[in-house]
Amino acid sequence: MERSPSTGRQRVWLTTAQTCEMLGMTRETLRQLRLRGVLRPGKHFRRWGCTQGKGPLQWHSENIEATLTSWSRRNLPY
Repeated sequence: MERSPSTGRQRVWLTTAQTCEMLGMTRETLRQLRLRGVLRPGKHFRRWGCTQGKGPLQWHSENIEATLTSWSRRNLPY
């Protein structure tokens, strides 16, 4: 998790590039998870920087990781 340079606190919401790097997935995978409803607005991602709802996305990587881990356990055969 990155730390904010101004406060030294951990940043919860990350850019798409930071999230992809942290989770080891491509932008397209992240996009598909969002479009299929696996990742939900407010919990996993949010828009910022624009009042029209067209700003770039920020991602909550901890929530994404927890959701994907839980989903994998329920849906993948072992």
